[in-house]
Amino acid sequence: MRDSSARMPSWIRPRLMSSLTGGRGVDVAIEALGRQETFETALRSIRPGGTLSSLGVYAGKLVAPYEAIYAGLGDQKIVTTLCPGGKERMRRLMAMIEHGRVDLSPLVTHRFALDDIEEAFDVFSHQRDGVLKVALYPDLPSARPVKARELAAVGAPDSEC
Repeated sequence: MRDSSARMPSWIRPRLMSSLTGGRGVDVAIEALGRQETFETALRSIRPGGTLSSLGVYAGKLVAPYEAIYAGLGDQKIVTTLCPGGKERMRRLMAMIEHGRVDLSPLVTHRFALDDIEEAFDVFSHQRDGVLKVALYPDLPSARPVKARELAAVGAPDSEC
């Protein structure tokens, strides 16, 4: 089961981010799922002058919500991995994770053995069972997907994510 923020309607999430930041919005939002809804949610969550780093791989056409620009929020910066400097940005983001400045382990909702990669892809591509991100492990016994909460219940370290 996902955390309560993942079950919220998408229009509530930017309001939650706004309330958590005293109405200011976040400085930087990272969109990594590659979905229109998460892109728009991230964009609406950043402060004026903030940055959206879009790392997601989009299956179709991505549309920036023009109403935000018309409302005067056009001073936000959108950075994608396809523009120059994308590798350097990814290196900096990975360094933040490596040094514990950002914990992304709650995003990994399902873990699969490497041998079960086809099932993992099926679950992720059809967005079944509340999946956000899938992790593949070469040494996990092949059988069934292991959800993050099940792994935590048996004392498996989250630092592997």
